[in-house]
Amino acid sequence: MKGSAQLLLVVLAFGILQACSDQPGTYTPARVNIPFTPDISINEVMVAQIDHAAHFIWDAADPDRELSMSEWQEVEHHSIQLISSRAAMTMGGTGVNDAMWIAQVSWRDYVNQMNDAAVLALTSARLNDKIALTVASDDLIESCEGCHQQYKPSIPTEGYTHNH
Repeated sequence: MKGSAQLLLVVLAFGILQACSDQPGTYTPARVNIPFTPDISINEVMVAQIDHAAHFIWDAADPDRELSMSEWQEVEHHSIQLISSRAAMTMGGTGVNDAMWIAQVSWRDYVNQMNDAAVLALTSARLNDKIALTVASDDLIESCEGCHQQYKPSIPTEGYTHNH
């Protein structure tokens, strides 16, 4: 009798929790957008994070290169770096051009194009799909070159470069 009473309490508690949720069987945490401006410029994000990650993906997509499992993991890691940089690229920072760039629709289009390419690279890494990685690499090149032609025709900008 004691075991069945405990089971009944568990079932009732679960039923009450289900009744309180928006949809039966699901829980979706609320998203909170908090205004935030990084203490670095978009250029610093590009040099320290995006440029480094993109070059690894471009090199990995070389059709003559066979990737090891650890290299596929690195493609995954660098894809995640690019995806996570999307927010920094659209909120601006301390750079002299940041506020102007993030206000431009074409800037956001390039950032979204970069993000889409990075998501494809991430998927290709998780599937070890070299053909999809090549497409992602080509899309990434297109987004980077287009953006640089419009927004950063001279490099380095603000003196930021990377040595690796």
